[in-house]
Amino acid sequence: MEKQARMVLLSTSVILAALLFWSWKNRPPEAEQVQAGTASVQDIYNSVTISGTVEAADSTALCPAQNAVVAAVYASVGDMVEQGEVLCTLADAPEEEPADSMQAVWKAVFGQTSQTVTAAETNVLRAPVSGTVLTIPAAGEAVVVGLPCIRVADLSRLQVRAQSPELYAGELAAGQRANITAAAAGDAVYGAQVESVAPVAVRAVSLTGQSSEATVEAVLSLPGNTDGLRPGYSATVKIFTDHHPDAVVVPHEAVCQRGEQEYVFCIQDGRAVQCAVTTGYMLETVTEILDGVDPEATVILSPSETMTDGASVEVIA
Repeated sequence: MEKQARMVLLSTSVILAALLFWSWKNRPPEAEQVQAGTASVQDIYNSVTISGTVEAADSTALCPAQNAVVAAVYASVGDMVEQGEVLCTLADAPEEEPADSMQAVWKAVFGQTSQTVTAAETNVLRAPVSGTVLTIPAAGEAVVVGLPCIRVADLSRLQVRAQSPELYAGELAAGQRANITAAAAGDAVYGAQVESVAPVAVRAVSLTGQSSEATVEAVLSLPGNTDGLRPGYSATVKIFTDHHPDAVVVPHEAVCQRGEQEYVFCIQDGRAVQCAVTTGYMLETVTEILDGVDPEATVILSPSETMTDGASVEVIA
């Protein structure tokens, strides 16, 4: 009887041991601890930042009818004048042509004028339009036929003339929105719109014959409030070249590469779900997801190389 009891106990021990081993062998794997983030939705703007100069959108330059010397001046830069008002009187001067280099300088100064007109009188220079005097010669200064010497502008409407490196020129197009800032205007940001993009690139050539990088000119209108801006101010122009509204984005750390495919691991019911994704723009802290992840999905940050689809995970702070 005692022997039979021992056999029963031994059999029971063996069965219990087998059950414990089976339970240990088939226990669920320990959850991998992970950090998590959230997929969100935001508007994405791609942009190009270039430099420009504030100028009057409407200005008129005046050329003398013949070579002369300024005898007297009746207005100063910044004065408001009416069309036809006498600005300078002239005296005869020797018929001499200016040096080519001086012509180049004058053309550069007045190259941004909306239009150029020639004085109707030989001994008087009158305001060609009503507006603000931007440039006027001094008494005793020579003025040359065919070259502007006075510029009058309407300062109620300003624009920005910007130069884009050829690398970015293909991204610019009329109608694009932009933000304008100027160091001289403090922290103010002015809304703008690209009005035109030059069809050709140009290279500035110095007097020594050296050429600079090719640039493409863009002109931007300033339809809103321009208080604080003045013609001649240097401006920073941020042009928005592309817009993706309601784009899904995830933190950079959520995207991983497995072979040639990019993936994001989402968390559902305590398990990792491997999602093949197509990525778009990479912004400062997030990556755009064009396909593969839903908004507000919980995503694993910096998933381990060994993480697999369906793995048990535990989110830690």
